[in-house]
Amino acid sequence: MKLTVKQARLFSGKTQQEIADVLSVHVQTYMKWERNPDEMSVGTAKQFARIVEQDFESIFFDVESNLIRHDDGGKVVLIEVAR
Repeated sequence: MKLTVKQARLFSGKTQQEIADVLSVHVQTYMKWERNPDEMSVGTAKQFARIVEQDFESIFFDVESNLIRHDDGGKVVLIEVAR
């Protein structure tokens, strides 16, 4: 299972602004990357993975994934869905 960039950020509990600040980019730039993660450089992608505390290989740097985020009584879980 792989997470999209947005899913990885949401799962980490960080805001778009927090990620942008650590990456030293404007929040609009980060928002663009979240919509089009294939535009993110490899170096930035690896730094992003460290920020959200995920293995680089566990993040799908494309738009779609087969996971959805679900709040299960205050505990965030990821559910795999068939596509």
